[in-house]
Amino acid sequence: MTSQLNVDTIADKAGTGAAALTKQSAVKAYFQANLETPAVNESLNIASITDIAGGRHDFAYASNFSSATYASVTGGGGSTSNFTLANVSTPTDAKSTSKVRTDTMYASGGSNVFDPAACCVANHGDLA
Repeated sequence: MTSQLNVDTIADKAGTGAAALTKQSAVKAYFQANLETPAVNESLNIASITDIAGGRHDFAYASNFSSATYASVTGGGGSTSNFTLANVSTPTDAKSTSKVRTDTMYASGGSNVFDPAACCVANHGDLA
């Protein structure tokens, strides 16, 4: 027998907030951005993007993290002859509870920074 469940909202027992995850964690912020423009194409919990310099961008959160030690997963984009590395700054550099900084460069070596057409970051941790 098959079942189907259709809902618009799942709330906590009191009906006043979101349901809690049990022994699970959901991504708290992510983005896919074109850094050539720069423009955010798709995101969750991203308020704005700031172009700091070639290959360096700050992404401000709409809701801050509780500490700057949240985990970040990065991805870059490029042609097969031009792979991209995307790094996230550390809390001692420019990663904070209110923003994350990305540094992008050619994966072929050197310090050839550039603004790729695709950069992705997902952040996991507790919100403030």
